[in-house]
Amino acid sequence: MKQSVVLATTEKAIALPNPGINWTWIINLLIAVMGPLLRLVTDSLREELEDWLKAFYVKARETPNPWDDFLADVLCRALKIDISDVR
Repeated sequence: MKQSVVLATTEKAIALPNPGINWTWIINLLIAVMGPLLRLVTDSLREELEDWLKAFYVKARETPNPWDDFLADVLCRALKIDISDVR
């Protein structure tokens, strides 16, 4: 039996299907939890981690395996590391 979410409005209730757990939900959870934690880490350690992840991202893009790219992207997004200047 599927669970549903009910949105109450002044006119009527709308039942939406339960979206369940998917990659977007997992990535958003990682971002919500890990991003703020990284801001609490000592500056020098945070910079080292950011530099390492940027280098990891570059190496992942050079491999033919798309899962390398996916993992590198998820880690950078979860830790809110800007990779817009890294290509």
